[in-house]
Amino acid sequence: MPSFTGLAFVSLVTLAAAGGRPPTFDVKATCRAAPSLGAGNGNTDQNCLRDETQARTQLVKLWSSFDPRRRALCVQEAGNGGSPSYVDLLTCLQM
Repeated sequence: MPSFTGLAFVSLVTLAAAGGRPPTFDVKATCRAAPSLGAGNGNTDQNCLRDETQARTQLVKLWSSFDPRRRALCVQEAGNGGSPSYVDLLTCLQM
């Protein structure tokens, strides 16, 4: 069962998704929480932040072209697991 805090986050982000611009995620926290996949690669956080920033830029450009119901669904899915990601959101919208 989701916590009240989790439900509040999903509700606020879903409402934002219905609006005219993408939601705002704390990608620094998301990137810190991401597992390091490269052995000895000290740039994991920087690479993650770069990818998230690029995805956000694409989302801003394309946001209005996506169906509002699809945006709301994908925003909710991108936040599942507690670490919302613009990369996940963009991938969901493009599928």
